[in-house]
Amino acid sequence: MTKLKIDLKTGVLEVEGEEAFVKEIYQDYKDRLSYVGVFSSDNQTEDTQDDNEDSQNFEQKKTKITKKKNVKAKDGNKRKKESYSLVTNIDLLAKGSREALKDFYTEKAPSNAMEKNAVFVYYLQKEAKVTAITVNHVYTCYKHVGVPVPGAFRQSLADTSSKKGWIDTKSMENITIPTLGENFVEHDLGKKKKSDK
Repeated sequence: MTKLKIDLKTGVLEVEGEEAFVKEIYQDYKDRLSYVGVFSSDNQTEDTQDDNEDSQNFEQKKTKITKKKNVKAKDGNKRKKESYSLVTNIDLLAKGSREALKDFYTEKAPSNAMEKNAVFVYYLQKEAKVTAITVNHVYTCYKHVGVPVPGAFRQSLADTSSKKGWIDTKSMENITIPTLGENFVEHDLGKKKKSDK
């Protein structure tokens, strides 16, 4: 939170908010000062009526900007609605020696969103040979196997990348599986299920 205090009579205006917001108000104030002259008790401009009108206009503008900022803050508290679409040009069924995504998913038995993200990106890249995997591709996998998509889906993918390193989301238009993710999916997932038999 950034704070700026300036009193219009002495040249000071009080503003509080994000840095960009405060800078915007300050720049506007500076522009007005250069237009109407500096407000100070020692140096009043000759036409005080014009100064008072400019001060009132500035106050009205400041109030409007503050109201807009408050509306933005309220809207910012609401979670953005995410929407994705199915990718229809990928084949997630068994083909030749490749097993179907549903079978691969069942075999690996991922237990949380991060593990599911890793399994789906692995399958798309290594099994289905999809190039330029997008968020919509992974979304399609969730829908195909019939499991719930995480509420903050894009964030879930970013967390899988930053917290676990199982996928690479530097570009959400080209998600990839690094070696760490390959090893996790190939050697760590599905072991419990196999050992239970």
